[in-house]
Amino acid sequence: MILARGDYENILKDSLIQKLNWLEEEFSFLFNLKKRNYSQKDKALANQIIKNITESVNSSESVRMNELLLDTIISIKSNYPELF
Repeated sequence: MILARGDYENILKDSLIQKLNWLEEEFSFLFNLKKRNYSQKDKALANQIIKNITESVNSSESVRMNELLLDTIISIKSNYPELF
């Protein structure tokens, strides 16, 4: 089966959306209960998670995918400003 370029981009976009949804859920799971009493380990973990997800997306050529990633990171940083 040969995928057209549009199909491939849609698969990549869907994969990215799943990763971004996971990322937001992970932050909620890890940090919501702490009520902003974050330790240095929490801060290091939060920054490492953001770094790893950013590297895994690896600067996609798709402007839209980069926008989705940036929007998610901005949202997380606004919800958890004490972590960054």
